[in-house]
Amino acid sequence: MKKIFLIFMIVFTAQVSLAQVKNVKGVITGSDGMPLPGASVLVQGSQKGATTDFDGLYTIEAQKGQTLVFSYVGLETQSIVVGDATTVNVKMVNASSNALSEVVVTSLGLKRSKKTLTYAAQEVKGDEVTRVKDANLMNSLSGKVAGLIVGKSSAGAGGAVKVTIRGNSSATNNQPLYVIDGIPMLNSNSAQANQVFGDTAGGNRDGGDAISMMNPDDIESMTVLKGASAAALYGSQGANGVILVTTKKGKEGKVTANYNASLFVDNVVSLPEFQTNYGAAPSSDKTWGAAKNSPDHVKDFYNTGVTMINSVSVNGGSDKMSTSLTYANTKVDGVIPTNEFKKNNIALRQSVKLFDDKVTIDGSISYAEQKIINKPTNGLYFNPLTGAYLFPRGNDFNDYYNNFEVFDPARNLMTQRWPTQTSDIIQNPGWILNRNQSIDKNQSLISSAAITYKANEWLSIKARGGYNKFDNIFDKKMYAGTNETLAPSTGRYIYSDSESTQLYGDLIATINTKFSDDFSFSANIGTSITKSTINDAYISDSGQKNGLVNANWFNTGNFVSAERNAHTIGGKKEVQSVFASATIGYKDMIYLDLTGRNDWSSTLVNTDNLSFFYPSVGLSAILSQMVTLPESISYAKVRASFAQVGNDISPFLTSPVNTLVGGIVTAPIVGPQPGTSLKPEMQNSYEFGTEWRFLNNRIGFDFTYYHNETKNQLITAPAPIPNTTGYTNYAFNAGSIENKGFEITVTGKAIQTDKFSWDLGLNYASNKNTVLDLGSGANGEINTVILTNGDPNSYRYVMKEGQPFGTIQGKDIVRNAQGQILLDDAGRIQKTDWVDMGSSNPDFMLGFSNSFKYKKIFLNVLIDGRFGGNVMSMTEAMLDSYGVSKNSGDARDAGGVKINAVKPDGTAVSTMNAQDYYSQVGDRAGATGEYMYKATNIKLGELSLGYTFDFSKSTIFNAVNVSLVGKNLFFFYKDAPFDPNVTLSSGEGLQGVDIFGMPSTRSIGVNLNLTF
Repeated sequence: MKKIFLIFMIVFTAQVSLAQVKNVKGVITGSDGMPLPGASVLVQGSQKGATTDFDGLYTIEAQKGQTLVFSYVGLETQSIVVGDATTVNVKMVNASSNALSEVVVTSLGLKRSKKTLTYAAQEVKGDEVTRVKDANLMNSLSGKVAGLIVGKSSAGAGGAVKVTIRGNSSATNNQPLYVIDGIPMLNSNSAQANQVFGDTAGGNRDGGDAISMMNPDDIESMTVLKGASAAALYGSQGANGVILVTTKKGKEGKVTANYNASLFVDNVVSLPEFQTNYGAAPSSDKTWGAAKNSPDHVKDFYNTGVTMINSVSVNGGSDKMSTSLTYANTKVDGVIPTNEFKKNNIALRQSVKLFDDKVTIDGSISYAEQKIINKPTNGLYFNPLTGAYLFPRGNDFNDYYNNFEVFDPARNLMTQRWPTQTSDIIQNPGWILNRNQSIDKNQSLISSAAITYKANEWLSIKARGGYNKFDNIFDKKMYAGTNETLAPSTGRYIYSDSESTQLYGDLIATINTKFSDDFSFSANIGTSITKSTINDAYISDSGQKNGLVNANWFNTGNFVSAERNAHTIGGKKEVQSVFASATIGYKDMIYLDLTGRNDWSSTLVNTDNLSFFYPSVGLSAILSQMVTLPESISYAKVRASFAQVGNDISPFLTSPVNTLVGGIVTAPIVGPQPGTSLKPEMQNSYEFGTEWRFLNNRIGFDFTYYHNETKNQLITAPAPIPNTTGYTNYAFNAGSIENKGFEITVTGKAIQTDKFSWDLGLNYASNKNTVLDLGSGANGEINTVILTNGDPNSYRYVMKEGQPFGTIQGKDIVRNAQGQILLDDAGRIQKTDWVDMGSSNPDFMLGFSNSFKYKKIFLNVLIDGRFGGNVMSMTEAMLDSYGVSKNSGDARDAGGVKINAVKPDGTAVSTMNAQDYYSQVGDRAGATGEYMYKATNIKLGELSLGYTFDFSKSTIFNAVNVSLVGKNLFFFYKDAPFDPNVTLSSGEGLQGVDIFGMPSTRSIGVNLNLTF
């Protein structure tokens, strides 16, 4: 009986004990609210323990009354007694000894503690992007990330942005990869400028891109992965660096709403200077006539632009579900008359946790559409600025501009009006804006879905998929009366519809565990597939010769001939990949990173190897945890890494395809060089860095040195004539490009009191770029790759051995050893052949930010500087040639141009007639070496001054924030007569030059933010 009673008591006690054991779960976040992966959870006094996954989630068995100990390197350890609740969420705070406890988003969208990284990664928070808004969110990154160069488009709102990270490394493409919530995005564009004249089919057109269409208010943060080690897991897509975009999602708690309104007034800056004392001779298109007062009409030609951005967001959630919904509307009345921009964005992100939080489903979709009327162009064709700037002075510009057409009784239609005969490069600006009008319509769809299964405390599996689509419609009508170089006498109509799509999917297993108290281990193993089609375009063009059957009837059924109609595909490829990464940590002070990826690319079909593999290895050591350092040093870390990344070749090169133009099958013009096998570019990258924090983390310092060499450059060069292949150009691998430099980031809390604070940040980057080798051309000669063709103009953009990527070439004045100008027998100035003029690549870049806060008043200031490099102004050259520049007027006032020249017979010449001089030196085919300027410039990039009202006790508002904001306010220093930060193209050509590009604008406005 006693034995039965004893057995009963043992079973009963065990049941009671088991009944008290339960699963406790929750999420561990840092002080900034971001999840902490790899945080430790221990049951005090037992051997039970767990670590959080990459979303900061943990699950552990514990009994009521036991104590859970939460710890993370650099954060204060917390202890919480288990009660009745089964969910225990913990928000940890920084320890005084370490400021590098934050979590950043890294490759594949996975979150990692920054202290474990073996490479450079810099994060920009969403509020830094939206503090002073821009219609293109990427413009807001300028000066905020070391090593990142942002070239603002001369096409204004809706233009594609040119972004390079650590210099140009490829002859074909240098744009980084954009990743939205872990899903790579296809950021193609339908058209980019690359000609001095401009394409006769609409001019130098900027087709825009998908990243420029995103809503800045959707952004939670952006992380820039600069080097190959950081981006190695993305393979060929990430060869030029990666910009990771994390969008906002609902947070646990009550539902909140936010409304943000920004209003800017935009005015042009950096306009050319014009003369007002001389007019044009009768019927002359150039202004070399007698003295005559001629007011400067150019400033009045531009409008005062207005930019309005309104957005509203609603988000909320619980521990099981979260939702975020945003809508934004952007409207811009441009500084160019008749230019209008409208954009609408809508985005939804939903997260759900199921089955005791073992399964998490996350989905998002964002859609944007924009319409642009008369998007600004650059170059000489279809550009209203050429007519506005070169208008023959002494005539009434406003009369011609406002009355741009006149009735032609012989043709019974209106035709173009101008003081002289129009030319292909000079038409009435009013005619171009109203009778050569263009409409651009873009649509962007970005969608993704992910499901994560947490198998146990150390293993989770995630499957993701994404689809994005970018559409561009271009509609341009050219009325009868347009110059007949560009359109036939009956007019011309162009309509194109281009579509780019990308489908992406991956499957990733994540392991996060500890071998022992000393060794931690995390790994990712996965596979992915990417299928993309770029610019699947249908183009209808009535053409330059045949035009329309009936004048000014713009319909594809009114074409005289269909010979210019075409169906083209810019690129089509599929990439299949497997990859793996592992991070091994020792005592939370030493971390070893290993990654490997293999890609199989369809663009390598018909080559010796269809796949390519690239590894990376990195090591970091936290010195401040290894040795005892002086008390003034809060944190110290060193890191080093090596990576090899590839960049596959362009589609259709190894399997050239025909195109259909005007119903006629057209053979490809580029193919592989016979006897060779094309292969991917391959970059070897070394990186060394160190991070320090001083004075209880009040001062931070981050230094990085890198050295990259990219080999197997894909080169296209003219094929020998004749040849048996039928190709006009051969594609082959040759040469290498080197980039080396260093980056410094400094942060500091200069003042920190209860009422006043002053935070500052400094970003410095220096990059030396050199084309080491380009091999030999298809004909065996030393190869120079022409990126923008020159003749008959005196500007071209090339790659040349021993020079930086993108050397500006032009024509110079011939001088003797004494520096005297050599004249020919007719007394004319002699010009050289093509010579190197320099490169627009900066020697170094500097961004200096200051944030002040006094009680509820705040002031943010950003100074942005580029130092070194050279740029060319073909605009100034043509203004001089046409006699409308201030220089040409001053020279006439002075009785001529002072020169130091000599004739062939030795006769010295000290003065030359202004018209003779500028007609020979100026113009687009003149001595452009006289129009080179320093690219160095320092500007006040952003300023915001505001006040935060606290109405939470008396109104429905949680907070009201009002600020006065400005961007591109003024230059502290600038040598060039235009803004050197503005680029004419986001492609690889037409850089470092101004050819009647739209001037940059100064924007001043107000920002209102309401939180409900």
